[in-house]
Amino acid sequence: MTDELRSLLETLDPNARRALRQALVRDQPDRDAIASDLLRFRDQAGDDWADIVDLLTLNPDARRQIVRLLSEMSVEDS
Repeated sequence: MTDELRSLLETLDPNARRALRQALVRDQPDRDAIASDLLRFRDQAGDDWADIVDLLTLNPDARRQIVRLLSEMSVEDS
């Protein structure tokens, strides 16, 4: 599962990975605000990203795993 998740995250450009990590390490009210802001775009991409942030907020173990992978990838990008 981790390899598949890593492969999926690698499809994002480094700036998108960095932004996702920054959003996921914030506290719940900040993540809720980020998801709300994404919904304001009123497009499918914004809705999808808002759903991802919300889903990961509800599943802290998955959120920690993704943050860890994104951190590892950030070091590799440097």
